[in-house]
Parts: sequence; C-alpha cells; structure tokens
Amino acid sequence: MTTANTAAAGAPRITVIDPRAPERAKLRVAAYARVSSDSDDQINSYIAQVDFYSKYIASKEDWEMVDIYADEGITGLEARRRDDFNRMMEDCRAGKIDRVLVKSISRFARNTKEYIQFVRELLRLGISIYFEKENIDTGKMTSEQVAQIYGAFAQMESTNHSGNMRTSVRMRMEKGLFVPPTAPYGYRLAGRDLEIIPEEAEVVRMIYSAYLRGQGKEDIARELNRLGTERGRGRQKWHPSTVHYILTNISYTGDMIWQKSYATDTIPFRQVRNHGEKPQYFAENCHPAIVSREEFQRVQELMASRREQFTAGAKPRESVYSGHIFCGECGSMCRQKISSGKRYWVCHRHDKSKADCPIPQIPETEIEQAVLRLCRKLKQGSGRILRPVLGQLRELRERELRSNRRISDIDKEISHLTEQNLVLVRLKSKGYVDSALYLSQTDEIGRKLRDLRKLRRRILDSTGEDRQIQATEQMLVYLEEIPERMDQVDAGAFEELIQRIIIVSAEQVRFQLHNGLELTEKVERAVR
Repeated sequence: MTTANTAAAGAPRITVIDPRAPERAKLRVAAYARVSSDSDDQINSYIAQVDFYSKYIASKEDWEMVDIYADEGITGLEARRRDDFNRMMEDCRAGKIDRVLVKSISRFARNTKEYIQFVRELLRLGISIYFEKENIDTGKMTSEQVAQIYGAFAQMESTNHSGNMRTSVRMRMEKGLFVPPTAPYGYRLAGRDLEIIPEEAEVVRMIYSAYLRGQGKEDIARELNRLGTERGRGRQKWHPSTVHYILTNISYTGDMIWQKSYATDTIPFRQVRNHGEKPQYFAENCHPAIVSREEFQRVQELMASRREQFTAGAKPRESVYSGHIFCGECGSMCRQKISSGKRYWVCHRHDKSKADCPIPQIPETEIEQAVLRLCRKLKQGSGRILRPVLGQLRELRERELRSNRRISDIDKEISHLTEQNLVLVRLKSKGYVDSALYLSQTDEIGRKLRDLRKLRRRILDSTGEDRQIQATEQMLVYLEEIPERMDQVDAGAFEELIQRIIIVSAEQVRFQLHNGLELTEKVERAVR
C-alpha cells in the first residue's frame, strides 16, 4: 500500500490499495458408501470406505469435505430404501455439494432407470460424480449414452447377484435346510424351526372341523369375527379368502411345499405364482402338525366336490381375476360362475338370493374389455394422470419430513454421529488414537447409526405417502413396458396396477389402483 504526496494544501490524501488475488473457493466434496449386508466383513468394508474417503478428501488442498453418506445392511436395489443416499440428494438439491465420490456405479444405483434419473438430476444441478472403479467422471462425459451403458452393467451385476441368491435358496431347499421367511398362522419361528402357538392352533382345528361339518367359508369367517378371534400379527378381521388359505395350506399337516412362488429374473423383481415354471420341493415331516393328513385330504375332496357342484360339472379355469372382483353394493367377493358355457362374475349374496343384493352377474369378457380400456387410457395419459399424482405425493412426503419432529431429531443425531466418526478417522490417521480404541468407538457409533436408520425407516414406512409413491412408481414402470393395445389381461395388471375391481352396476365398474387412486369405466354390453 502506498501514499501519494500532493503539493496543494488541503488536497485529499489518497491511499492506493495493492490488488490481491481473491481467495479461491474450495470444491465442496461428499462421498457415498454402501455395503450390501450386515455381515462383519461388510461392516469392515464400510469402515474402510469411510476411512479411505476421509483421508482422500483431506489430502486435496482445494477440496472441502461436506459429509460422508453411508448406508449399510440394506438392499441397494431401490433408492427409496437408502436413507443416507436420500439425505445426500437433499443436500445436493440444497446447493451444499459440488462433487460426489462413489467407489463404483453398483454402489450408487443397481438399476438403469434409477441410475440415469439421479445422474441426470445431479448434472442439471451442476454436480459431478466420480466413479472410482470405472474411472468415470460425469463432469467430463460428452454423451449420456456412455452413462446408460454403464448403468446397464450395474443392472446386470445386480441381476447376477440376485441369481446367486436364488441359487443359494434352491440349494438349501434341495438339502432340506430351507427356513421359510414367515410362519403360517398357528406357528411361530423359533430359530430355524416352526413351533405351534397353542391358541392359534385351536382356531385352525376349529376351522377344519367346521368345514367338514358342512359350514361354508363365508359362515366360518363370519363366526370368527363374531367371536372376536384375532388373526395374529395385529390383524382383526377374518375373510372367506383367509379361511380358504388355511383350509388349503398343507403346512398344517407338518409337511411343506417350497417355492410355490418365485421372484422374476428381471428388475423390478416381482413375486409370481409358480405354475410349473420352476421346480417345487415337498418337505415331509419338517415341523409339528396341527391337523392330520387324513383330515386335510378330506377337506380337499369336499372342497373339490362343492366346486364341481357349483359350476354344474364345468371346472373353471384359473383366472387372473380371482380374489380381485367385489360387489359394490354389499362388499362381498364375487365368484366365477359358468352358465351355458359362458363365464360370469357374480356376487355371493346375489347368487344365493337376488333379494339379498341387487348387483347382477357380469360376463367376464365385458370385465376384460373394461380392464383393457383402463390400461390403454393410463398408458396414453400417464403424463396427465399418474405423473402429477406422483409429484403431489412426493411433495406431501417432503412436507411430512420437514414437519415431522421425530425425523428431524433423528437426522440431527445421524449427522452428529457421522461427525463423531469423521473426527475419529482424522485422529486415527494422525496417530492420536490407537487401533483398539478406534475400532471399539467406530463399532459403537456404527451400531447407533444402524438403529437410528432402522427407526427412521419404520417411521417413513408408517406414512401412507411412502407406500403410495412406491406403488405409483411401479405402476409407471409397468405401463411403460406394456404395448399400446393389449390383447388380453395378464397377471401383471393386478400385481402392478389394479388392487380390486368393484362392480357398481350392470353398466359400470370401479377400479381401485395400488396407489389408492380410483377410476370408473363403463361396461360395454356385448352384442348378443
């Protein structure tokens, strides 16, 4: 800095300030780490990733660490289940991050659709992503096709992993070592074994005895509801379909049939009924019986006899509509009926007595045409119908998250624990903390983080918006895959799109979709 001398008395004194280069803003860098299971090896991998990225970012003078986001012990197939990934995306949208480091594409996303969606969003926000394993920097990519190719590789890796899991399950079935993920009503899992719940077993025996005495499934369900019998797992009401499930479940004889359903080979994975596409395994005497094999067999024979009598000698084919059509007047489930070679769907009460319910039977062909029109309209108008609904649901969820004090407190605690973890990493790297203390402290912090994330997920799962968002996203994926004009209704329409069909009248049906949306369609009478 210099001072200029002036000859004139009283002239202002001028001080020249030397120019200085402004401080260069540091690049705000975050890292995302994810492991796929809760095993010890994977947890060590998680600690190693956090340690590596903490040191790596600290070694760059022009980088500033924002945070290390890490999900552990949960599936990576769907981003909605990764709490820290979603927290990172929220921070990106809030302008807190300039660059994201990820070990590999498969750690960032496990299907092409999500991969492209999030890469595009971060690029629009001006945020680059560096994938270490593939040596890809999205900030330097000239074509999105490159990203799509690598995204496809990530999906292939996920599909291969799922295939390995299915092979492992199949081998356990072949060796008789398979443990079902859930226990049927009347049993509970005790380690690797099924054990009887005495009070529920009595209900099962009562259902079998009542049916063999001549009571129908509707009457049995009505009686159980009148007695206030609990269904277990917090469910109260009994339905004829629940009674039917118990009467046809061979598990109550002490035997089991494994792989009655299976997961599809492509993303999004869906559980579908096994109609012979995959082998099934009959496990004999694998747990205590509640009813005898003879009693179970008598029930199956009686059920077949009643079914034969109902259809007047014509055996109904397996229908995709079974369990999905209900009466709009009395709420009863509709059943399939064959008359003069034609298939109809009719309300139980109307079929017994027209005075009990006025809703008439409707030909299956007319219902099928209504479903096909609905699918066509939803596919053509998804941008006007489902996508705005998805946007509104996401906005509602964001409001819920912002206003939910418990979520806010959990996020603060997660952030606080993550900061503690980073401090420990820095102290360890400088030799201030020995390895034993470091591992014990990071293990404790990791345990607390896992508990907090599980609690956060339970709170999110309890909100209706989260379930509706997932259902709407799955519906959009299904609609993208089906042709413009479907020739017939397949099981996928009910697995992904339609929850139930309600017959309002002979001229109108109402569709309840999986995301809670309800739409009506006219029934166009066929020319007779």
